[in-house]
Amino acid sequence: MIKNETLHIRVNDGVKLRAEKTLDLLGLSIAEAVNMLLHQITLVGGLPFDVKIPLAPESAIVRSGEELREKLSVGAEQIKAGKVIDAGVVMARLSDKYGFHG
Repeated sequence: MIKNETLHIRVNDGVKLRAEKTLDLLGLSIAEAVNMLLHQITLVGGLPFDVKIPLAPESAIVRSGEELREKLSVGAEQIKAGKVIDAGVVMARLSDKYGFHG
C-alpha cells in the first residue's frame, strides 16, 4: 500500500519517550504503531480499546471528611490490634503467586 499522507501531531515529550521505549521492545516504530492503530479503527469501526475513567472499588471511595476520619480510625484500631501483614510477607506472596519482584 502506498503511503502518501503525513501526520503532524504534538505530544508530551515524556509520553513519546515512554511509548518509543515500549514500542522498541515490540520491534515497532511510532509510525508503524500509529499506522496499525488507524487500520484497527477502520476494522472495528472505532477505537480498538475502551476509553473510560477507571473506577475505584466502591469500598475505596470516600465521600466525606467524616467518612475518611472513620476509615482512618478503623485502620488505626486494626494496627493497634496487630491486624497487619508485614510488607516483606506481602511482597513474598506476590512474588510466589504472580512472579512479581519489586
